[in-house]
Order: sequence, then C-alpha cells, then structure tokens
Amino acid sequence: MSTIDISKLSYKELRELMEQTEEEVENRKEQAIKDLRAEFNQKLNDAGFSIRELYPEVFKATAASSAPAKSKQSTPPKYRNPVNPEETWTGRGRVIGWVLKLAEEKGTTVDAIKNDPAYLNPEHPNYKAHVAELEK
Repeated sequence: MSTIDISKLSYKELRELMEQTEEEVENRKEQAIKDLRAEFNQKLNDAGFSIRELYPEVFKATAASSAPAKSKQSTPPKYRNPVNPEETWTGRGRVIGWVLKLAEEKGTTVDAIKNDPAYLNPEHPNYKAHVAELEK
C-alpha cells in the first residue's frame, strides 16, 4: 500500500481528499455488504436452509413488532367549548389550550370551568349524571 504525504497538502486539498475518502469508504462498504450477502445466500442455498430457519428469533421479533397495535379505548371528551364545539377535552392529563385561554379570558380558574355545566359535552355518555352532580 502506498502512502500519501499529506503534510504538504493545503487545507482545501485535505478537505477534498477527506470527502473523496469518505465517499470511497461508503462505496466499498456497500460493495462488501453486497458481496457478503451473495456469498451467504449461496451458502444457505447450498446447505438447503433459508434465512428464516437460520435466524428464527429475528423474524419472530420482527413479526411481533409489525403486528397491528391494539387500539386504545379512547376516552370520550367530557368538556366542550360552547363557542367552538370542535374543541373538546377529556378532563384528564394536562389542561389544553382552549380551556386555559377561556379561564384567562373570563378571569377564572380551570376548576371553575370544570365545575360549570355549560362546558360539559352533551355527547358524553354520562352527561346527565355529570350535570346532576354539578348542580347539587
């Protein structure tokens, strides 16, 4: 293998050499992978095996990870913005934007909005029970 005396190269020449080297390394890596695959596939074929037979644990893990995820049972929104009925909130987790904005505009708290029947979602399955509970 011949050596290159890089001590005499300018900054620009060194950068160009580096870019060419990185590109060549990537090309050789891709070619080495192709060659190894071909050799490996030939050996598997000659021995009468498939890649799935050789590495069943890999394919089991892949099949499990690509299986459709069980859908979460979504919680119906308990609160609805009377100004924009498209904006809803389950009342769980962090308080979302429209609720915070509404509380700020009205000069009240999020709890006050949660305790106001006007903001309950009439489409919620327990709507009547929630209204009755708040009106006590």
